[in-house]
Order: sequence, then C-alpha cells, then structure tokens
Amino acid sequence: MTLPPPGPGPFTISLDTTAFFLLVAVLLLLLLMLWYLWVAYPHRKRGLEGYLDAVGIDIGFALLGIGIVTGLFFYDPSGDLTSYALYRTILSGYWLAFAIPIVTVGSSVQARSRGSIRWLLPSIVIDALLFLAIFGYYVLNPG
Repeated sequence: MTLPPPGPGPFTISLDTTAFFLLVAVLLLLLLMLWYLWVAYPHRKRGLEGYLDAVGIDIGFALLGIGIVTGLFFYDPSGDLTSYALYRTILSGYWLAFAIPIVTVGSSVQARSRGSIRWLLPSIVIDALLFLAIFGYYVLNPG
C-alpha cells in the first residue's frame, strides 16, 4: 500500500481538540517551571542544569508534536489518510507516551557515562520505528 502525499481529503485536521490543548498546556507548564526555577533560584547553576537534563527531551518532543499538528492544520485542514494518520499519531498520545521515556533513558545513560555507553542514537532509532508502527496503525485503521 503506497501512501499519497498530503493533500485534500475527507479527514478534518483541527486544533480544537482536548489532546492538542493538553500538549500545549504541558509545554507551557514545563516552560513556566523553567522560568520559576530561573527567577526563584538565580544562582543555582546545578539546579538549572538538572532541570534542563530532565526536561530537555520533553520540551523537544512537545515542540515537535505541536509543530507537526499546527503545520498540518494550516497546510492541510481537510487532509487525506496520510495527513490524518500523522495527526492521530501525534495527538493520540501513544507515540509520545512511549517515545519520551525511551529517548530520555538513552540520553541519560549516554550523558552519565560521559559518552562511553552510546544509547542516544539507538533510542532515537527505536523511537522512529515506534513512530512508523503507530503511524502505520492509523493508516490501516483511520476510524
């Protein structure tokens, strides 16, 4: 089964969903926590580094998800199956729920071992395969 390129289709791509609002709220909460840490503890470099180590991956995934869904909304508001499967892959939450911990663990192991245990790239590859699996599920089961 080959997928058509994104384009007009029967599926509505909307930002007016609870899942999208939750994704934005999580991003804003993480940024608010960063701002509070910065203001409340201005000379605590280790605290800031610890926060950024812990949350950097989460913020990256939230920005990526929001960017993809927003881009689809503006580029393809009535999308075909490809667009809709991509939209559902992000907003269903399944991909993010599994991908964030996998990449966080890989990143942490590599950082704590000072690069001697190279787990970041394999965790990103696993994440990409997981993305393709969930995307494929929504291509085969759009409803």
